[in-house]
Amino acid sequence: MGKTAGGIEDLRELFKDAPLEEKSLAALQINSYLRIWKRTAIISREKNGHTVPEMVPIKAFEFVEQQLYLAAGLLDLGVEKGDTVAIYSPNSARYAIELFAILAIGAVFVPVYPTTTEEEVDLLLRHSESRFVFAGDVMQFQKAFSILNKVKSPLKKLIVNYHVDTGNPNVLSYDELIRLGRRSGRIHDAARMIRTINSEDLAALIYTPGTTGIPKGALLTHGNFLAQRRLLELFRVTDRDVRLAHLPFSHVFGLSADLFSATATGSLLCIMKSFETEEVLEYIREVRPTIICSVPRMYEKICVTVIQGLQGYGRVRRTLASLAMKVGRRHYMAEAAGRRAPLLLGALKKLLYPQLRRIRSSLGMGRVRILVSGGGPLPLEIAYFFGGIGLPVTEGYGLTETAPIINVNRLDLNKPGTVGPPLEGVLEKISDEGEILVKGPTVFKGYYKSDEENDLAFTSDGFFRTGDIGIFDEDGYLRITGRIKDLLITSSGKNVAPLYIEKKFENEPFINYICVVGDRRKYLTALVVPDFTRLRTYARERNLKFQGDADLVTHPEVFTFYKERIGAINATLARYEQIKKFILLPNDFSVNGGELSPTFKFRRHHVHEKYRDLIDTMYPSSDSIPDEI
Repeated sequence: MGKTAGGIEDLRELFKDAPLEEKSLAALQINSYLRIWKRTAIISREKNGHTVPEMVPIKAFEFVEQQLYLAAGLLDLGVEKGDTVAIYSPNSARYAIELFAILAIGAVFVPVYPTTTEEEVDLLLRHSESRFVFAGDVMQFQKAFSILNKVKSPLKKLIVNYHVDTGNPNVLSYDELIRLGRRSGRIHDAARMIRTINSEDLAALIYTPGTTGIPKGALLTHGNFLAQRRLLELFRVTDRDVRLAHLPFSHVFGLSADLFSATATGSLLCIMKSFETEEVLEYIREVRPTIICSVPRMYEKICVTVIQGLQGYGRVRRTLASLAMKVGRRHYMAEAAGRRAPLLLGALKKLLYPQLRRIRSSLGMGRVRILVSGGGPLPLEIAYFFGGIGLPVTEGYGLTETAPIINVNRLDLNKPGTVGPPLEGVLEKISDEGEILVKGPTVFKGYYKSDEENDLAFTSDGFFRTGDIGIFDEDGYLRITGRIKDLLITSSGKNVAPLYIEKKFENEPFINYICVVGDRRKYLTALVVPDFTRLRTYARERNLKFQGDADLVTHPEVFTFYKERIGAINATLARYEQIKKFILLPNDFSVNGGELSPTFKFRRHHVHEKYRDLIDTMYPSSDSIPDEI
């Protein structure tokens, strides 16, 4: 190929001293992409910033070319090392390239979740002092453009992923920024700056979900993220792996486990915007990934999809598939408990193996070798289901402040119900209050502009307070048992961990979510979200008359049905842990509704606030303990 401006050979000349010293995420990515230079690095249904029906490939050299010209354009606009630059967008190939352009010049990436309101975006941009923002789709552009047009706007420039004509000189398209970078002649500066970034330099300022008032922004360094490379070694991730990225890059789990891991190894990364189960399964069947990282809620939905799919089979096939799953589950449970499965069970599993293989293939998971779950506790039944069909889920643990993963199960010893031992180099201990404390290379530098928060976040000997309660088992595997902040203290002074009670209901098929309430109250109550699919079927089988879910949850027979099921689990709990009253909600919990975080983690505080009036109906007014007491 000829040496044209920005041509392949010219780009490689910029890194003739490669491999670069891997002190930063950009250096690691450049080294990786030099190795797969002419191979496809990313695929997505995206072209020129718009969604298209077909998969569009981006080769490694094309990624680097756009990355460096965007970086040169940012330099020409006045972005300097250490400046914050925000990305307000759903997942896209352009998002990934923009992010690495920011990192290449030593600027600090500030992710903004795509459904964040205009008011919250304005607050976040001002707090982070971000003068430049990339906007992804129309919804993000409209909100960002409104902020740009304010009299005292925090923004200097708005870059949009697609062509837009506003007549505003402070609005550029993605392609216009690339052209600016080409004309600037600063591509060599951008390439040189990669070499100046050190592991202690800031890479990202990520705001923790669920904060109120002044946001808490976690300051994460290149070194924090580079310490996650130990995971790539543990799971033997290579450039032959295929990954599916459906978790948002604006969340630290999707950012690190999908995007950073793929760029570090040269794995093919399929980027998708949606989190809808059917669309995720469609992508899985088309792409046939080898590695999938997701959250418990997605695994639960896939499990339900498989179970419901059996109803469409013929009688013989349905019977064989159900038997295969039961046998596989029992076999996996024995293995996971460290026991040898009975010989007969092993023989049955071998005989029914074609049925299990067919189930995996129907999901598009015939090539999957690693499933990772994080962002919340994985129900045991879901773990046993996937293990039973030959797809064991490896559960891990971490936080935004730890970049994120600090614990993970091992492929050769995967213990459902635990999050595994600490990563190499990570120190953990349990405080006298039961809180998990952590120290190590993945732990963040602190919260931005929050001295008071930082004082509370660390112990006197430098350990980060995770806020989670846990215990270690005999193998050094960590088991999360609750949240320090989630502890309820009843009016009688009893400390109650609601997560412990809620986990008792995780295998209850007619309950989708349950939120235990009772802080400063005489007794515990609960908000219950039914599994409406099962409940509707139950009602129709009994000829119960109802008009919609709101009518269904108020039916006396339905209430009695749930009272009996909750009572059965109450019988296994101490008296002060038992649920005395409950309300069936007519709607599911959701991200848009505020009850769940972007990774479907329970946002207890928001649930309590949103349903405060409903909760109060379960308590006489005399039950509330005055705030001043």
